[in-house]
Amino acid sequence: MMLVNRRRGVRWLQGGKVLAMPPVVGVLALATVGALGGDVSDRPVEPLQVLERFVGEWETAATLRRPGPPPSEIVTRGTATCQRTLGGQWFEFRTETIPPGESDLQVMTYDADAGVYRQWVFSSDGYRHEATGQWNRATNTLRWTGRSGDGTFVIDDHWASPDRLEWTLRRTNPQGALVQTSDGTVKRAEAR
Repeated sequence: MMLVNRRRGVRWLQGGKVLAMPPVVGVLALATVGALGGDVSDRPVEPLQVLERFVGEWETAATLRRPGPPPSEIVTRGTATCQRTLGGQWFEFRTETIPPGESDLQVMTYDADAGVYRQWVFSSDGYRHEATGQWNRATNTLRWTGRSGDGTFVIDDHWASPDRLEWTLRRTNPQGALVQTSDGTVKRAEAR
């Protein structure tokens, strides 16, 4: 029987004895057991597996709309790269527009104590936000919610396939009025 505790690591009960491993070794053991295990269809999705979907090279496209006055619409395209960092618990997602000019840094992780995903976004134009997220396995959607200086926002990251993310954003001001909608795609870049 295997017991898991984030602070104490992994323990196995074997013949009435407790065999323990430090957390880092325990995580590696769990990864190995998971990789070698049989049928996983009944097992819950591990939280970091959801964020693992973001890892890779991507092509991005987005449309940003503000109702005004005056109304405006901006269409962008760009590239993105995501990698695991800091021991694999964090995911660093960087975007750059084409032609260069705007860039973003997103940092994502799973907070096991709170049972939520966490996201921090920093943009080259000075924008920043923090969000918490919930994974909906039935719809393959990670919903982020948060507050920024001008109100609240909801971002839905929907995985249409392993190689295509479709996202929407809806931002409202403190009075609840719509101030921005955006939508876009993140498509896995073809191997070069």
